[in-house]
Order: sequence, then C-alpha cells, then structure tokens
Amino acid sequence: MPIATDIKRELFAALSWRTEARAAGMTAERGVRMRDRVGHLMRWARAHDSLPEIENRAVILCFHGVVAHQPDPDVECEHVHVARFRQLLRVIRRSFHPLALAELVDCIRQRVSPPPKSVVITFDDGYANNAEVAAEELDRFRMPWSAFLPAQLIETGTYQWIDDVRLLVHGGGARSVCLPGDDGPLTLHLETRDARHEAVRAIHQLCRYVPDDVRRARLAHLYAAFPTGLLEELRARYRSFAPMTWEQARQLKSAGVDVGSHSLTHTALGPQSPEAIRHEVFAARALLQARIGEHCPHFSYPYGRRASLSQQTEAVLFEAGYNCALTLEPDVVRCDEVNLLQLPRLIVSPLIGRMVFNLWQRFLR
Repeated sequence: MPIATDIKRELFAALSWRTEARAAGMTAERGVRMRDRVGHLMRWARAHDSLPEIENRAVILCFHGVVAHQPDPDVECEHVHVARFRQLLRVIRRSFHPLALAELVDCIRQRVSPPPKSVVITFDDGYANNAEVAAEELDRFRMPWSAFLPAQLIETGTYQWIDDVRLLVHGGGARSVCLPGDDGPLTLHLETRDARHEAVRAIHQLCRYVPDDVRRARLAHLYAAFPTGLLEELRARYRSFAPMTWEQARQLKSAGVDVGSHSLTHTALGPQSPEAIRHEVFAARALLQARIGEHCPHFSYPYGRRASLSQQTEAVLFEAGYNCALTLEPDVVRCDEVNLLQLPRLIVSPLIGRMVFNLWQRFLR
C-alpha cells in the first residue's frame, strides 16, 4: 500500500508541475481554468490522500459567500455555489484534518505541531448566506469554522461599498464614470465587459487603502453618476450581499461557531490614524460583546494585504486582547515561525478545482 501511495504522489506531482509550466505560458484566465480542471481530476482520483505528512504546516482558507443559485461571475465573483462548496468540504473531510482556528492558535503558542494536513475554515464579511447556506453544509460535514463580522455593518444592516462598486459598474448601465484620483480626475469607460472589470479593479484600488474621508469623497462621485434608487434596486436583486443579523450571529455562536471581529466598519486599518485604528478595534469589540455575549480573541483584517497592516495595528490588537489576526497574504501557515498577528490565508474562489489544485501544491513540499 505505501508503494501505491508513493506512486500516486509521484504521478500527481509530475502532473502538477507540468500544469504549472504550461499555465505560465498562457493568459492568466486560461491558466486558472487549466488548474481548475486538473484540480477536479485530483479530487476525483483522491490524489490528496497521498500527500506527505509534513509537520508544522497548516492552511487557513478564507471564504466570503456561499449561495444556492448560480453566482453571477461578474458581480458575485467571490461567492461559491453550494454544490461546489460541498465538493471542497468532501475533499477536506476525507484527505485533510479539519481544525478549529483556536486549536491551531494553541498549537502555535505551545510550539506543538498541529496534525499533518490541517485545514482551518474561515468566512469574512458577515454575509447572511454564511448563516443561511454555508452553516448547514459545514454542520453536515462536522467542520469547525470561524465567521468574522464587521460589527457596525451588522448593527445597521449596511451593505459594503466594495460590493456596491461591482453592482453599479456591472449593472448600472453607465457608459463611463469619473472619480477624483491621486493625480486628478480619473475617467473610467464601461462599454465592454473587460472595461467594466478593469474599472472595478481601479475603483477598488483607488478607495481601499486610503483614509476613510478620502474613500467617502471618491465614492460620492461614483454614486452621484447613477440614478437615485438604482443602487437599492440592485441590492434587492443581489441578496447575496445582504449582511447577516445579530440574531443569526447569536445562533451561529450557540451552535459552536467561532465568531470574531472584522473591525467596526470594514476599513483598511493600516492607512488610518492611530485614533481611528483604536476606534475600529475597540468599538467593534464592545459591540460584538454586547450583541453576542463574550469576547472572541480572533481578528480578521479587512482586505488583509500588507497595506492593511502596520506596527500600530498589531499593538492595538494586542492591547485589545486578540491572540491572533488573519491576513489575506496567500501562504501556508508555517507554525514554527509564524507571527500570530499576521496569519496568512488562501482565498477560495468559485472555481473549487483551482483550490483543490492549490491545496495539493501547498502541502506537497
């Protein structure tokens, strides 16, 4: 049996490296599709059963939404169809070791290796479908998981601006929009699908890692370019972006789900003033405690990239009693050398085969 396992591992290792070599010569989209197809082959063949048992390594996955309808690839590009979600959970259940975030943190703090091939499941942004769709599937597969909530958005039922941008650019019908940029007015054309995708990326980049007042001023120009009431119509059409309620959050907590903080208003902390950082962290902690009952020592950085972090953010999180903070820097967790306030994660896209392929690559060596 070990010989058969070794042969399977060698065969799929060769296939994965060949896939990477071929994908490097393709467009990014074609390369992603190729990895997705190979990942589904790996899933079908149970390739991950043959992975080596490497110590002091784990992966934290970051989901955003899970939906029962076919997600719109332009607008709901971070939402996974429930059938695909189920496929990935089956792979994790049979070939990996599902681990609660608190268990991983304990292993790191105690300098003990987690079980080989450990995978932690997390959800960011607090969408209602986390409670309405994903929770049932995770319970069915007996998977521990964490949900990170932007507290003020849950309190007020507010949609996130980053989703509003996708709704308006792809569904608003405008031919162009103009926003104030770093070097003067920036005009973005929206006539074609590719142009709209590029506009979404540009607006996100323009508004994500800046002080809150700068972001609000820039977004005001975007909202003003569309008819009054249109955004509410689009939000009603795309209910996948609706935030969960506090009652849903309490139900998750009662069911054993780890419910942590994703800041107060889902703002990138790094570019904010020291006073604003403290407010985002401490006010969110107080609101979460008031609404769900107790302090969870786990935090997830909004947007999660290097520009979201700083020495100041780490100091404030430590002062607020957080023993870990999750980024979106794409890497495995190397438990014997990681900074607990900068834990990396892998974002899960709707192309589940791509993530199956990625898990193979991350645990192979």
